[in-house]
Amino acid sequence: MTNLAKLLGLILLGALCTMLVMAANREAGKAVRLCASVMLITALVQQIQPVVQALQDFSARAGLESGTLALLMRLMAMAYLTEFAAQACRDAGEEGMAQKAALAGKVLLAAQTVPLVSRIGEMAFSLLP
Repeated sequence: MTNLAKLLGLILLGALCTMLVMAANREAGKAVRLCASVMLITALVQQIQPVVQALQDFSARAGLESGTLALLMRLMAMAYLTEFAAQACRDAGEEGMAQKAALAGKVLLAAQTVPLVSRIGEMAFSLLP
């Protein structure tokens, strides 16, 4: 709960700073918003360690190859970064670019999942008599 309070405090402080600066200079306010967003992402990355540890434990118990876990982590990172980029574009008033960022992320995620789908297919076929 403490981490949540800190993160929400950071978000509210970023919003307040953005609002105050934007009242004086719209472009500078956008820069403040982007800086606050990067600070938030940096703080969130620090909170992801328990998730990584849980995935590593699950992977070890399930007997998955380390490459599979690395791929899953890469896919998660791509999804979060794509969402961050799309939201940053929306914050800048660039809805069209936000949609393009989302599309690019989806296409790249689909391309990256091919090895995972192949592994799952191989595992499924190995279970067949």
